[in-house]
Amino acid sequence: MIDTNAIKAAHLVGCWNLIRKYFKLETADYCIEEAVRPNRSGKRLVNKSVEDLRNELHGHAVTDNQRAALDIALQGRVDLDDGERDLLSLAISFKEEIWWLCGPDKATLRAMNLLGILEKMCSLQLLAERAGARGKSWEIQYTEKWLSTKRTQLLLGEDLI
Repeated sequence: MIDTNAIKAAHLVGCWNLIRKYFKLETADYCIEEAVRPNRSGKRLVNKSVEDLRNELHGHAVTDNQRAALDIALQGRVDLDDGERDLLSLAISFKEEIWWLCGPDKATLRAMNLLGILEKMCSLQLLAERAGARGKSWEIQYTEKWLSTKRTQLLLGEDLI
């Protein structure tokens, strides 16, 4: 599963096509729409149409029941934005044994820790390297080092700043 920020970063770094062909990428419909929605100045995070992006990964509609299950599990302990909420709602409803969530959001990490699925978070750097990308220049929040540090902080009971 991949979030909006990771979709954007993979396009910027130039590894999107490599990872989408190597992995079965899935996301919440909201994340697809968010990635291609123009901002106030008309700029998009990803310069594609909704249809083009939908053809490159599998989007899922998220139901109110799935959102409610996440709300009940988190009991208001984490403030998630709409994309994070939908992606995690979808993730905890997955029946498949093997899946990872790729995204650099601290709120998502906090929520995954509370849900007992912190080990399911992976960095975009790791995904890209597994798919064969080498020598990419990553913003810190997309690196394996950043993710490892944040995981350790959470496991030690520290707050993420």
